[in-house]
Amino acid sequence: MMPPARFVELLDAHGADPARWPDPSREAAQELLAANADARAALARAANLDALIARHCERASVHAGEPAMMRVLSRLEAPLPPQRRGLLPRLLPAALLEVDLAPAWPRFAALVGIAVLGFAVGLSDAGMAVTKQSASAIIGAPASADSDLSLILFEPDPLSAMR
Repeated sequence: MMPPARFVELLDAHGADPARWPDPSREAAQELLAANADARAALARAANLDALIARHCERASVHAGEPAMMRVLSRLEAPLPPQRRGLLPRLLPAALLEVDLAPAWPRFAALVGIAVLGFAVGLSDAGMAVTKQSASAIIGAPASADSDLSLILFEPDPLSAMR
């Protein structure tokens, strides 16, 4: 005989119609139905649920009738109107239009901008504006010729030999 929990699982999976139950468990389920009142109540609840589902399916098929479905299918089978093409696709070859540079150009522009800024600062005299006197004023040491710290910090520029 089948346990009641297994019978409820059978009803949940296959419904209340015994013809839909698998053959190996159909005989055990019918024996349980003959012997157990709780199993008969579970079968009645499953039959009510099956009836509700069947009623809902009938209503859905009535509301979405055949004419509506045929109208939708006929619209889907109709050819699409011709598409307009702009000036750029007509002038450029198709191979150039397939290249997608949109994600790369902002990063490339930022890299070029930083490189130009680096060259401009490197070629300008902005790095040589600090002299020995201004460095000693910042550090607080007297500005003398034998100041070791300022000589370490501000060695002559190899290109212009400036201090």
